[in-house]
Amino acid sequence: MNLFGAACGAVCAVGPGVPAMLKLSTGSAGNADFTRTAQYREVAATIWVQALSSDELQHVGDLSQQGALRIVYVAGVAGGMDRAAGTGGDMVNFDGADWLVVRQMEQWGTAWSKLMVRRQT
Repeated sequence: MNLFGAACGAVCAVGPGVPAMLKLSTGSAGNADFTRTAQYREVAATIWVQALSSDELQHVGDLSQQGALRIVYVAGVAGGMDRAAGTGGDMVNFDGADWLVVRQMEQWGTAWSKLMVRRQT
């Protein structure tokens, strides 16, 4: 059952999604000067953006997060850093900026993800 598709019927009537580009990390490449350059697979997507709720702000209060934070809902899977799994570094590009996925708040299979993102400078 596609819960995201079912919910979108009601949600999209109230607030249409925002076009975005998901930049899914595929690792990094080594450079001649021994630095690393992040590599991404880009996927066009529609997202729904919200401010953080008071509970979410309280939750990240102890994490010393700085900068602009938002909650993004997206169809599909994207995630934050997981060093043990060797994954992370996914980005979402919208509002003319790249936003780093700092935490995957919820994931429902491969149907949709709720992400906390921070604007990059």
